[in-house]
Amino acid sequence: MNSKSIICGIAIASLGFSSLSFAQPAVREARQDAREARQDVREAQRDLRNARNPHQARQARQDMRQGRRDLREAREDRREARAYDNARGPEFRRGGHLPPELRNRTYVVNDWRGHRLSAPPRGYQWVQVGPDYVLAAVATGLIMNMILSQ
Repeated sequence: MNSKSIICGIAIASLGFSSLSFAQPAVREARQDAREARQDVREAQRDLRNARNPHQARQARQDMRQGRRDLREAREDRREARAYDNARGPEFRRGGHLPPELRNRTYVVNDWRGHRLSAPPRGYQWVQVGPDYVLAAVATGLIMNMILSQ
């Protein structure tokens, strides 16, 4: 076995493993962040109740404000992650527009044969949104077709 085939094997394996990093849904991470933020708020409330001097009370109130801010951000992240989890939402429909965030190289399907898709017409590309595929115009993001997984 020569070194070129070993290097090619390593490169192919690394491409396969890099796609696994996208398998972890952002919704689950945002849910975990929200859970941790709620726990922080509860701890700050308990610290505020048990504060023995004004300095401890002030610190507990600051912690509570920070925890509430983190909770708000986690909820917003969860909402955003849920919006692009799959293409079945109301914002994805034929004639609609694909959001610019989904038109970058991360989501574009270059190997459409490997995904058992038809060849995209000139000026269009397949984009994978969760388990679904969307055929959209490269320049404008206009959605021409969708294939929803079973």
